[in-house]
Amino acid sequence: MGGMKEDVCMEAPALAESRSIFFSSRRQAIAALVTSGTLLQPRSSLATQSSAEPSDEIVVKIPKRDLGKGLGLELTQLEYGKSIRVVVKSVIDGSIAERLGIRKDWIVVNVNGESSERTDVEGVAIMVSKAAKAVTDEDAVIEIRFRNPVIFREQLNSLSPDMEVTTQIAPGTSMEKPDRVITTSSNGNQAPLTKVAAQDENQRLTISQLIPAQKCNRGATTDDLLEISYLGTVLETGQVFDGSELKIDGKAVPGRGGDVSLYFVLGKQPFGQFPPGWDLGLEGMCVGERRRLIIPPVLAYGSVGLPRRNIPPNAALQYDITLISINGLATPQ
Repeated sequence: MGGMKEDVCMEAPALAESRSIFFSSRRQAIAALVTSGTLLQPRSSLATQSSAEPSDEIVVKIPKRDLGKGLGLELTQLEYGKSIRVVVKSVIDGSIAERLGIRKDWIVVNVNGESSERTDVEGVAIMVSKAAKAVTDEDAVIEIRFRNPVIFREQLNSLSPDMEVTTQIAPGTSMEKPDRVITTSSNGNQAPLTKVAAQDENQRLTISQLIPAQKCNRGATTDDLLEISYLGTVLETGQVFDGSELKIDGKAVPGRGGDVSLYFVLGKQPFGQFPPGWDLGLEGMCVGERRRLIIPPVLAYGSVGLPRRNIPPNAALQYDITLISINGLATPQ
C-alpha cells in the first residue's frame, strides 16, 4: 500500500523520532487503528452509539521540569487512509519514560485533555510543547493519556454472557472534514493540528456474548473461512436491514440472496462487502457461539450510509451473529 516515510526528529520537549508505517493487509491496518480498550460490565441497552467507557486508558503525569531533560520515548505513527494513530515505538532503559511506567505499543489518546486522535507525531510534540508553555511552575504536571492495545484482543478470547467488551475506534475518513487549527511549535513554525468532532470521538465498538459455545478449544482467527448466520438492525431505530434467510410477517427482507448462511474469510473481506467491524468483533469466536456487535459508523457505512438498505448516514449498527463453522468444520473445536 505504500512505503516507509523518513524519520522525523522533533524539537523539545523531545518525545520521539517518527516513522510512518503502511500496512500490507486491511486486517493488519484495522487492528492497528483500534484503540483496544475494554470495559467489562453486565449487558445493558445501548443508545444510538455505545456509551460504555473504555477502561484501558492510563494517565501519565509528567512534571514540567522533566520535559526539558527528554523523556527517552520514541513515537511512531500508524497510517491507514487518512486515519492516524500515534503509538510508543520504544522506551529507553533507565529513562524518565520508563520510570513513569510508559510501555511500548501504548497509543497516545490526548494531551491535557486535547485529543490527539487525528494528529501525527509532530502534532503530538507540538501539543506537549504548548501544554508546557501554558504553565510557569516547574512542578506543574502535563497529563498524557495513553491506551493499552492488548486488553481488547485478550477479552475477545474470553467472553462470557455477563460481559461486554468495548473499544474506542480511531476517527475514520468518511466523516465530515474536520476543522483545522494552526498551532505554533516550539521552534516558532506553525503546524496544523486537527480538531476532532465529538461524533468522531464517540466511535466505540462493543461486543457481547448472547450464547456461549458448548465447547471451544479454538477460536476464529485471521484467514479462517467462517460460516455465519446473522441479523442486522439499525441501532437507533431497531429497523431490520439485513440478515441471512430473514422473513418478517412471511415476507423476505432484502438480504444476501436468501442464503441460510454466509461465508467470508476473517480479516480478508473486500472493502464494502461487509462492515469492517466484523473483522474485529468476530476474533476468537467459537463454533456455536452467538455474539452481538454494536458497530460504530466508522466501522460500518460512515457518513454516507447505505440507502439501498435504509441505513442512514452516521448510523451505528447492531449485528447478532452465530458462528456455524470454521474452515468447513461445524463441530465444536
